[in-house]
Amino acid sequence: MMDKSQTGRAGELAIELYALVTSGGEVDIYAPVVDDDHVDLVAGIRGGDPTLGIQVKTAPSVDRSGVVEARASYPVGHVRDDNNFLYAVVLLDAVRIETMWLIRSPDFNRLAYHITESGREIFEFRGRPSGDDAFEAFRIDPLQIGPAILTAIQSSPHPPQWLAAIAGR
Repeated sequence: MMDKSQTGRAGELAIELYALVTSGGEVDIYAPVVDDDHVDLVAGIRGGDPTLGIQVKTAPSVDRSGVVEARASYPVGHVRDDNNFLYAVVLLDAVRIETMWLIRSPDFNRLAYHITESGREIFEFRGRPSGDDAFEAFRIDPLQIGPAILTAIQSSPHPPQWLAAIAGR
């Protein structure tokens, strides 16, 4: 059984593969060398500037209630709230993405359960692979990852300064 870090990396790699293939090669997507800024993947139109930072949360299974859980934790006052920053929550079944949600950070921050403890702001995602929940509108067909990322890029044409720094530009 893979540990938490391995599961997370497998989810990132799956998103890279699905995005590349389902966009017909139109999405450049890659992992920055360092994940110091909660950015696991950077995406842009092929040949263009990086436009999106993506934080990937991967679950290998649903919990006892049939729910996918994911948590994001930040130092108080340092929560990223930017339309160019997305959360990708992935339910990964071996090498197949079973279910995926793609959520802009303002929506994620608004809809996730939020607590503050020990100087950290913690956001907890709880979504059902099928059924009603607060994140239902953000669930996408895994074979539409590339087009969904292309749409997100096209609706956010000006990359933020923080992303240029992460992408090394």
